[in-house]
Amino acid sequence: MKQARLYDRPEQFAEMMKRQLAESLQIEVRMTEGEPLLLEMDDNIGTTQVSLHDTYRMYMAGGDLNAAVDYLNDIVRSSRVANDKKDEITVLDPDYIYPALRDEAYAEVMRKQAGGLSAERLPGLREVYLEIKDELTKVISKGMLELNPELHEDQLRKIAYRNLRREGWQEPRMRLPTLLDSCKLEVYMHDTHPAECQFLDPELNGPISKKPYLVAFTNRKTVMVLRADEAMETLRQAQRLAEESGFRTMAKRSVALMPSPVSDRIYWVRDGKAGLLPPRK
Repeated sequence: MKQARLYDRPEQFAEMMKRQLAESLQIEVRMTEGEPLLLEMDDNIGTTQVSLHDTYRMYMAGGDLNAAVDYLNDIVRSSRVANDKKDEITVLDPDYIYPALRDEAYAEVMRKQAGGLSAERLPGLREVYLEIKDELTKVISKGMLELNPELHEDQLRKIAYRNLRREGWQEPRMRLPTLLDSCKLEVYMHDTHPAECQFLDPELNGPISKKPYLVAFTNRKTVMVLRADEAMETLRQAQRLAEESGFRTMAKRSVALMPSPVSDRIYWVRDGKAGLLPPRK
């Protein structure tokens, strides 16, 4: 049963989160004019933007504030770590840079607001580059590269994939039945580093690419894969399996209910190459 919501409007939710952040960190936090779910806060590092869009969406779906509290705690923890390491915050370590997939709208916002770098990868998704080290995740921007002249933009992808390959192929954490006996759902969940791009790298995805499969990059730590005993060689076959197995519905639910969503798009992979799978008409 859904819980009663205390904050039915974005402004109410943002005001509550703003107040809690300001009190926890003892800094100024403000809402962006015309965009209440985008907060700005000033600390010893500078001005940081905090998006509440996904957290508010999850709260409206279930009325439970627990996810919002967890998100708030993560922001507070990250801000404190960043302040403790403020002399290192602009330094990039090539051994901790990885590729990751983000919705193209997110990548565009990062480009406009922070000079974020990204590359076209799949229809609707772009590849970004993250440094993940010492409990901090940095989205690499042009400004960061200017402060690290030994790194060049055209090197980023090579470095990121070198590190991804070093970690090796990440196996699925769960294998679940679907509405079709011929299909199985594999759930890949990664914690230590973003591993979703392993599905796009021929040096890593060889074993899984022997037969066509469907994949959805639903949130930042979860990838869903549908494998079938029956043929998935034609567009019609792939669409039927996506719909009748319930895979498309599960992808949409994952995006709607799980934190840090990326996309509910489904991609059809054949011979190691991924393309968007449109819904069956």
